[in-house]
Amino acid sequence: MITPDFGYVDNPANGLGIIRARTLIGNLRLWDIPKSEQAIDMVVNEVGRSPIPGIYMLFEEGIGKGVYIGQTENIKNWNRAIIINDGRNAEQSDMNDENIRLTLENYLVNLFKVNRYKVVTSSIRTPGLSSTQNIITMSFKDEIIILLTRKSKISKVLTEKGDDEIYNDEVRKIIERKGYSIKNWGKIEAIINGKTAFIRPGSSKKIGWQITFRGAKPNSFKTLLEKENGFLLVPRGPILLIPLSDIKRFVLKVDKNAFLRDTMDIFIKFHEDRIMLIYKSNEFNITKHSILPFPHKI
Repeated sequence: MITPDFGYVDNPANGLGIIRARTLIGNLRLWDIPKSEQAIDMVVNEVGRSPIPGIYMLFEEGIGKGVYIGQTENIKNWNRAIIINDGRNAEQSDMNDENIRLTLENYLVNLFKVNRYKVVTSSIRTPGLSSTQNIITMSFKDEIIILLTRKSKISKVLTEKGDDEIYNDEVRKIIERKGYSIKNWGKIEAIINGKTAFIRPGSSKKIGWQITFRGAKPNSFKTLLEKENGFLLVPRGPILLIPLSDIKRFVLKVDKNAFLRDTMDIFIKFHEDRIMLIYKSNEFNITKHSILPFPHKI
């Protein structure tokens, strides 16, 4: 199937179940292979016998989605593997540059987490890149998105703006490492330092990430905001833990009648050097409520 608009071509599976694909706008090649010794041997002969000729992704199917990213000899619970290489033999491949390879592996870890995979990796550090290495990795990232999207492995991409959603379990671990007390952790609510925290990643809108307060019951999102009791937890970028009291004061400063309405929409906007809360075109700097350092240090 050839799709010039996406710069992508793949071939039907061969007799061993191997599917080959590549981008047309760049250099990357992809091998999608089943768990078969014959299939693996064939791909190894094609890619080259260097220990690290490309990027490896081992997928576990069944209940839940799992993926292992990186170099390994011991992972057994996988059904299909994807190898991505830049189309050159092992001695000439840019994938043999450890800094480039590790940067791409780290990128894939975050990419699959955004797509709700359980991710395991062998990557243990984040390398620095020269200007040339950075250009190469940025180009490879664009091609990787094309390949994995067309293979139906991902549906969401990283924004590169510092506001990507963080996987729920990882958010909890980060918050606990920062010294907060957590009880009753769930997908949309948690108890943090003895108070209710409403977990809302927001919906993407042109103005920012939209979060809606609604409800008239005693423990509803809107009622607790009015009582200034709890937090808004935004699991994006550096992770925001915003006291509801701060949000209420800002909202009432803009509109004294805000709580007379059934619903109330606020927006979270991530800039390069600050994070803003927006209500009715008015802005309030909430960068100080980020759990992790922001802006990110490079």
